[in-house]
Amino acid sequence: MTKRMWIIGLSSLLGLAILGVWLWPAAPELPRRPGYLRIDPPASAPVSLRELAVSSSLPYDFEVHGSATWEGRSERGWGDIVYPWCRGRLQLTYKAVDGQLAELIDDAHKLAFKHSVVADGIAQKLYIHPERQVYAVMFQLQGNAASAVQFFATDSTNHFIRGAAYVYAEPNADSLAPVNAFFEAEVVRFLESLEWGEGKNPPPFTDSYDYQSEVDIYHADPEKGLKG
Repeated sequence: MTKRMWIIGLSSLLGLAILGVWLWPAAPELPRRPGYLRIDPPASAPVSLRELAVSSSLPYDFEVHGSATWEGRSERGWGDIVYPWCRGRLQLTYKAVDGQLAELIDDAHKLAFKHSVVADGIAQKLYIHPERQVYAVMFQLQGNAASAVQFFATDSTNHFIRGAAYVYAEPNADSLAPVNAFFEAEVVRFLESLEWGEGKNPPPFTDSYDYQSEVDIYHADPEKGLKG
C-alpha cells in the first residue's frame, strides 16, 4: 500500500467517524425539577402595631415583624400590614361585637371557605387565652389559594378582628411555601401578643401558644365566651 493510499484510507475513516457522530441520535432530555428562588424574611425585631400606626386610633394592639409598614383606612381599626420584602400584606378588618358575635364568626368562616374552590384543603386551629380574653381561629388553606392564611380573634363581648394574608404574585403553593410559613408564624405572633383597647403595648411575644387542630366555632355565649 502506497503512502498516498494510506492517507486516503485514513481520511475516509475519519470522515465516516465524524459523519457517524453527527448523525448519532441525541439522548432524550431528562425532565428537571422546578426550582424556586429562596425567599427569606429580613432579620428584624418585632414592633408594636401602634408604633407603626401612630396616627391611627386602634382598638387593639399586637406585635408585628419589624419590616412591616401600616396602611390605615377610614374605618376605625381597618388597615393593611404591608411586608415589602415579599410583596405581601395582611388585611385587617374590625367590628364591634354589639351582640352579633355568632354572625361575625359565621361571616369569617364563609370568607375563608370561599377559597375552598381552589384550595386542596383547609385546616382550622383554635387559640384560647382566657387571661387576656383572646379567643381565635387560624385558617390554613393548602394548595394554590389566593389567601393561604386567615384568622379571626375576639374577646367574645366587645371586639372582633379578622385578617387575611395576600401575596401579590401568582398563587403557587410550592414557590410561596416560605412566605406562607412566615404569615402563619406572624399570625401566631399576633395572637400571642394581642391586647384589646387603646391602652398599653402588648406583652413580649412568647412561644407558649396552645392550638387545638381541626375545630369549628360557630356558636357563642356572650357570658361564657366561645364554645364549640
